[in-house]
Amino acid sequence: MYSRRVLQLPFWANASRLHVTSRFPLASRVSTRNITNTAASQNTSAQASRWTRRLIYATIFGTLGVSVGKWMDKKVAAPPIPGTPEDKLQLQDIQHVFDTGLPIVQRLRADPDFVEMGVYENYSEESKTHRLTSGALGGSRGFGLQRAFWNEKEHQLVSVVFMGSGIEGWPTVVHGGALGTIIDENLGRAAIRHFPARTGMTANLNIDYRALVYSDNFYSIHSTLSPEQSTDSKAYVRCEIRDMTGRVCVEANGLFVVPKKLKLVKLGDRF
Repeated sequence: MYSRRVLQLPFWANASRLHVTSRFPLASRVSTRNITNTAASQNTSAQASRWTRRLIYATIFGTLGVSVGKWMDKKVAAPPIPGTPEDKLQLQDIQHVFDTGLPIVQRLRADPDFVEMGVYENYSEESKTHRLTSGALGGSRGFGLQRAFWNEKEHQLVSVVFMGSGIEGWPTVVHGGALGTIIDENLGRAAIRHFPARTGMTANLNIDYRALVYSDNFYSIHSTLSPEQSTDSKAYVRCEIRDMTGRVCVEANGLFVVPKKLKLVKLGDRF
């Protein structure tokens, strides 16, 4: 038994070598050539595909770079000075967007309970230059547009305001103090409409900043008076600043009073 196993070892070793070696050399060469040609074709296709992708990526990122560059140039550049031809053109564009591109304006104008008014309509053009939001903070770089919609039934004032890049705190973000100013004015307008004296002043103001307010955008300010809490000399008003998607960015509430000893100018029935 032992001798048979020893004799069989060389045979099985040769058999394994014969199994590896192809019995058909020509077929093997043809198969190898086909594989080589297929691999070369695939490499060529892969290279063409890579160059196509590179061209697409270069086009996309090149276009994106140009767009971002123009956007940065606009943001870095100083905003136009109020009264200049450039400022007037931008104000025309802002007015056009307000009239045709804002769904909230279309809804308010279609609602018979809301009456549309301008702001500072009781003031002369010369006098407006001495008011903060129509003077120092006016023009396309500031509060480029303000329109008020008053609902007497609901004691509600909705103002649509454009906030320009000249009232930023951080780049692209409107300054919190500028927001406080526009909030104070709108709360006061709702309060003064309630007072028989048609005048008043701020006694208390509380503001909660919920989200960033970005410059060069329209926002709506919703101010509502509380008739249950208010009297002929005191008015409690709350408001929200919302972006054009309806998201609440700022919340505030204030108390307004008619002073007893200080005589103030009567503002009339308009804003």
